[in-house]
Amino acid sequence: MEAKDIILKSLEESQRYLNEALEGLTEEELAWSPREESNSIAFILWHLSRVEDIWINRITKDKNEVYDAEGWQERLGTPPNESGGRYTREQLLAWPVPKLEILKGYADSVRSKTMALLQSITDEKLSATVSTGRYDTVGAILGHLITEIALHVGQMHYLHGVHRGLPAPE
Repeated sequence: MEAKDIILKSLEESQRYLNEALEGLTEEELAWSPREESNSIAFILWHLSRVEDIWINRITKDKNEVYDAEGWQERLGTPPNESGGRYTREQLLAWPVPKLEILKGYADSVRSKTMALLQSITDEKLSATVSTGRYDTVGAILGHLITEIALHVGQMHYLHGVHRGLPAPE
């Protein structure tokens, strides 16, 4: 199995968990956060999609972000040129909560570009040098992305559980 296959499998599995975390949520549950200084599921999904968009489209592919190129910033009504990292309490409170279907549309569009890149990526591209200040190769960016996705999807599952409790045993 090649490195790209491992990355693809990880992202496919994460997508299943993400879909489970969003399943059946009301708009109120989506927007709720445990404290004013905490993130909601909606915010986490937006942030996660923004980070993936930036790492994959702007940095790895050296293209425009889907957020701008496909008009998602306007559809979502969220701030331009931001990803939500290290937001203050005031920024969190002012953040406009988009509808779930629009958030999912953006997340799905970003993920489709990520998966297309990975279908054709070569070992040489994985080893290609990038200048981000944090990661030095495309492979390192993808490794970080897998970790970031797992962390945030876990947070969404936790918040879903706060609202709905444990799933019924099968």
